[in-house]
Amino acid sequence: MKKLLTILFLAISTMTFADQLAYISKTDADRAVAKIEKMKSVYLFCGCCSLEEPVKVSPIKVYAVFTNYEEYWEVYIQYIDEDGITRDVPLDLAYVWKKGLFGAKTVGAMLDLEHDYCVKLKDWDNPKKQEKDI
Repeated sequence: MKKLLTILFLAISTMTFADQLAYISKTDADRAVAKIEKMKSVYLFCGCCSLEEPVKVSPIKVYAVFTNYEEYWEVYIQYIDEDGITRDVPLDLAYVWKKGLFGAKTVGAMLDLEHDYCVKLKDWDNPKKQEKDI
């Protein structure tokens, strides 16, 4: 029984990081669209997702879509991937990063939206070198 409760706790606590800022208010979605539209490139990187490689994308189009669930909206980005295929993907603003002179910040952080980014990368070319958020 103890083992089952431990597994259940770990499963639930792991899932709490997923989709932190994917479903947001219309106001926040509009703010995010306005912010990302001004950027030449962003990095898609989920620090909670087993350190997948960051993907640099250049937005062609950024737009908000109603989710048909309560009053929630999603932000989508359209970009051309490395294979030349145009992609439209929903964003979780907790995992959309912009590099600056003094490090990188998530779009969620730029908009003062509370979230956990799990790790901050020291070396964007080698995500195995990580700085855990304490």
